Amino acid sequence: MVLPLGIGIVMGVLLLNSYGRYVPRRRAIEAGLIVLGILLAAMTIAGPLSRALQRVQAPLVDLSAVASLIAVVPAMALVAGIAYGIVAISGQTQLQEELPTEVRGRVFGVLNMLVSVGSFLPIIIVGPISDLIGTTAVILIVAAGIFLSGVASIIRRGPLAPAEER
Repeated sequence: MVLPLGIGIVMGVLLLNSYGRYVPRRRAIEAGLIVLGILLAAMTIAGPLSRALQRVQAPLVDLSAVASLIAVVPAMALVAGIAYGIVAISGQTQLQEELPTEVRGRVFGVLNMLVSVGSFLPIIIVGPISDLIGTTAVILIVAAGIFLSGVASIIRRGPLAPAEER
């Protein structure tokens, strides 16, 4: 699953490089978060979804080959990689543009430290929580958090300011 995710990240970067100037950066970040949340939640039902798609009677094409679990999950990972690439690059770019030059180094130093700590703590915390409530529930909670952060940004920050529009 790492390979389709990595390919998706590269595709997201290339898409953003080619078409990013047509989309306001804040909207790209919000849309990427919402898509990531939806795809993460959809991965929890990938097994039943692939079984349902295999039963579909298409008039011209047999969907069983493309609807297997081995095809559905990498496709979701590819799209999730695209969304992640858009969120990560847009977020980093916006942060660099809005920070004053004299504090940029300190802010990115603290950010890198927080990312390191933030990637270590879930490894310790999520294992026992998933043992208690189940892996699917943990993934759904994380998906809801990602999805709701995108929606909350849209609601809380409201319409784009004239400076944010392209």
